[in-house]
Amino acid sequence: MIAITFLVQASAIGAQAFLIKELRQYQGIGPALVANLCMAVGLILRLFVDRLPDFIHTILADFLLMLGPGLFYIALSQFTGLNYSKTLVGGIIAVVLSFLLYFTYGEDRAEPRMVALSAGVMVLISLLIHQLWRTRKTSLRFSADLMLVSFLLYGMFLIGRTTIISLYPPEGEFSNTPVQSITYLLSFAISFFWSTGFILMISQRLKNDLMEVATMDLLTRIPNRRAIQTFLEKELSRAQRNDSEFSVLLIDIDNFKQVNDRWGHSVGDDVLVKTAGIFQSMLRKQDLVGRWGGEEFLVILPGSPSCDPQALADRLRHEVASFEHKHANASFHITVSIGVACADQTSTLDEIIRQADAALYRAKRTKNAVKVANGE
Repeated sequence: MIAITFLVQASAIGAQAFLIKELRQYQGIGPALVANLCMAVGLILRLFVDRLPDFIHTILADFLLMLGPGLFYIALSQFTGLNYSKTLVGGIIAVVLSFLLYFTYGEDRAEPRMVALSAGVMVLISLLIHQLWRTRKTSLRFSADLMLVSFLLYGMFLIGRTTIISLYPPEGEFSNTPVQSITYLLSFAISFFWSTGFILMISQRLKNDLMEVATMDLLTRIPNRRAIQTFLEKELSRAQRNDSEFSVLLIDIDNFKQVNDRWGHSVGDDVLVKTAGIFQSMLRKQDLVGRWGGEEFLVILPGSPSCDPQALADRLRHEVASFEHKHANASFHITVSIGVACADQTSTLDEIIRQADAALYRAKRTKNAVKVANGE
């Protein structure tokens, strides 16, 4: 039944891998599938202990039961982008395998074999726990916690199991002992939680990536117009509730078409990326900058004191103008024009954008300038 469970879960992971086969950045799904298959085949071989040679039902089966957690450690590391060592996994399995071979063909003793297998799996589980703990710091925390708890419990059990076998070697056939029965039951539970957690992790990442595509500008890696407009609506609602003010900066790169015409669109794209980076580096944590469209950016400044963002706008304008863009034989500077609008609890979304746009229009007359709506 446990072997069948592993096969079913391998099928589920395989089906998900097929559905997202075009997303080549999703690494680790293949090793996770093979890990489940290894566990399934290893358990099936254990069923034929009286009908197969020792090498198959003992050495090969135990090797596959170790390879499963090892491959899952690799799968998790690849999927989350964490550093890992295949050499370490291979070394652990090789050491344990040497013990298994010795206590099968050198001295035929079941207890040392079980201790060696348990110790090897414990080390591999500890590597998994370490990676899952690191994964908790990412957006995949929920699925990581699900797997982390199950592996912690399994690791604690393996420690107890190894201790019991070492201190109180079983008499007779080990497979009939309560400890081994509990091992199989826990293997069933762990297999469910690790596969379910991994499938959930894939789903979470898909959701996060889809959300990023929907709200992030793929070139500059800052919020797109849809996301910045949603943030603006929330900020307006907060200002109306709290009787507060905020301001927006509508920024346009001067003569951007000339950059594209003279140096090419790849240089123009790099100018957009570098300019967005300058804005991000100069804003507070609560501020937000997004790409409004083309070469336009919108900056939202929540809780601007006395609604006086002109000083910041001037600093942004100066920083952009002083930055030197270098590309092959090209070296040039760009400038920006900025329209500033202040909003309060009586403002509407259309009014804010219209005022900022009107101020930007006045700034574009001279370029490299800052103009405030209803001001100089």
